[in-house]
Amino acid sequence: MTETGAANGRHAIPDPAAAVLGLQPPSMDSRRDATLLGAPAKPVRVIVVAEGLLGEALCALLSGQPGVDIVGRAADAARALAAVRDVQPDVVLLELRGAGVDDSDLIRRIRGEAPNTRVLLLVAEQDAAAIYRALKAGAKGYVSRNASLAAVTKAIRGVYAGDVWVERRLIAEALWGPGAADAPEARRDARGSDTLTAREREILRLLAAGGTNRHIAEALFISEKTVKTHLNNIFRKLNVTRRLQAVLYAVRSGLSR
Repeated sequence: MTETGAANGRHAIPDPAAAVLGLQPPSMDSRRDATLLGAPAKPVRVIVVAEGLLGEALCALLSGQPGVDIVGRAADAARALAAVRDVQPDVVLLELRGAGVDDSDLIRRIRGEAPNTRVLLLVAEQDAAAIYRALKAGAKGYVSRNASLAAVTKAIRGVYAGDVWVERRLIAEALWGPGAADAPEARRDARGSDTLTAREREILRLLAAGGTNRHIAEALFISEKTVKTHLNNIFRKLNVTRRLQAVLYAVRSGLSR
């Protein structure tokens, strides 16, 4: 496969690729589990943005997963933007480089080139401040390089479906950990939650648990339109404008438990 070319067909997962990522090649059981999870009817079209052998390994591993179609790979920002512009993928799996490198601008430019494309971060270290900046720039979630192959695949499907894929532990680190000084908006005072009604608190708790509008509506036996109305009221009362900000608030104030 060329650096921005589409993958052709499915092939076996090579052990060296798994070693690069620290992932285990999928067993028959994990393949069966992936099938049970239900691959989307339409494969999720993914561009991998990672350097060198890591990018090759990611493509090799993910191309064998049901419901995932690797449609391109890029090793740097310029090639990534060109591939996104040409292919308009469903998801960009972006290696968060860390070590003082801010990928926020690249994420914003990807979103500019392809507004419907979701960006999922692949992180090697739990750098809370860097991840928070990337999420604020428009990324829809992150997954660790130490995660299982099934977990990475699930994260790809999750962000494609509209979920925000963020670990609660990471949110807590962004709010209170060593990197919190670089993310001032995450350290919001807990005042304001007292103005929420019991129903709004319930909806906020479900939102923080990863629920979509449809899931929340089904759980509470209300319409999606009613959920949207409640969310608008929650955002107004908490002085936030995005779902992720509301989730951060819920964790900060203990409403997610």
